Amino acid sequence: MPAVLDEPLTLPSGLVLPNRIAKSAMTENLADADGQPTVRHERVYRRWAEGGAGLLVSGNLMVDRRYLERTRNIIADRHLDVAALRRVTTATADTPFLAQLSHPGRQTTRWNAWRPVAPSAVPPVRVLWSFGPPREMTPAEVRAVIGAFADTARRCAEAGFDGVQLHAAHGYLLAQFLSPATNRRTDTWGGDVEARARVLLESTRAVREATGDGFTLAVKLNASDFRHGGFTAEDAEQVVVLLAEAGIDLLEVSGGTYESPALFGLADGQATATSAAPHKEAYFADFARRARSAAPDVPIMLTGGLRTRAAMEALLAGDAVDVVGLARPLALDPDLPTALLKGGDGITLPTYRGPKLLSLVGESEWYEAQIARMGDGEDPDPDLHPVRGALSFITGEVRRGLLEGPARRRLARA
Repeated sequence: MPAVLDEPLTLPSGLVLPNRIAKSAMTENLADADGQPTVRHERVYRRWAEGGAGLLVSGNLMVDRRYLERTRNIIADRHLDVAALRRVTTATADTPFLAQLSHPGRQTTRWNAWRPVAPSAVPPVRVLWSFGPPREMTPAEVRAVIGAFADTARRCAEAGFDGVQLHAAHGYLLAQFLSPATNRRTDTWGGDVEARARVLLESTRAVREATGDGFTLAVKLNASDFRHGGFTAEDAEQVVVLLAEAGIDLLEVSGGTYESPALFGLADGQATATSAAPHKEAYFADFARRARSAAPDVPIMLTGGLRTRAAMEALLAGDAVDVVGLARPLALDPDLPTALLKGGDGITLPTYRGPKLLSLVGESEWYEAQIARMGDGEDPDPDLHPVRGALSFITGEVRRGLLEGPARRRLARA
């Protein structure tokens, strides 16, 4: 019988999702200067839990405080205040909650790290001159990152999360290892698809060993980088098979990088790649079908572009997708899952105009500002001007990165 939005789903780990709508990860940028969880996290996740989603996925929890995606990320290293993070998971009551674990690699801004790391010494990310040239990681550093994912997952289990999601999409470090555009290594961590996937696969095994059975292990994977010489759909299909063999509990399909922002529907060639999707909403629906064929026993979560209940139900009824992920819509309307489950039609998001990368920054930070409002106990403000979001990002990230970065790096060495 085809799945519908309000039907429960039991993952292989045993975790039961009460419905098929998930709040997908969005950067909250609400931590304190030490990277610790705050009451603002408690408020916003309580709000999302009350909104009716069957699954919550946190924003990036950093595994290494030297390399951040945002200056106010939660840093879940050995200095983490586990009790403070437990207050965040407690705020969600009985809603299943996964912690997204991430290392940004070369997508660390220059005011967070003048010299970020990457699988190989490739050119810097070319977005608003904000990123420095990365250096190639040593084999010892690669091993240390795998260990950091495992250690962070163990802390998340102690804090009350139901599981973790390894972020291997959107151009972050695990995705950089998967892509031949950023992984040009000739050692055991580079080469063919299976070799480039070794860091991700060893991370999944290390997390499983650190947390045990019954703790959900999910992976977020790019359908493609949408860039020349990058990670292709054919590569991704091979990785899906490997992840299925590794025994993951949930695969979230997404796509793109900072330089090719398919996650915002802005990547070159993306419309052609997704033209068969219901109502042309779901950016990566075509690949979700390929992933289902490659790994029929792995539950699939599809995120990116979904706006209407009709499209969500069509995807679920098509048997290629088990869970639909919503991100930006829930920053604007945290109660949207309840409305959809009651038969609501969906939501129309604002349209942003301007050069591609400037629009990306402005749009991203506009939604981040809405999350901040909920963290402050306020409602989202649809009338907030997008320029305010972009300016807040640039000025705030530069100031905090330059002022707080030295202390953060000293603590990492302590």
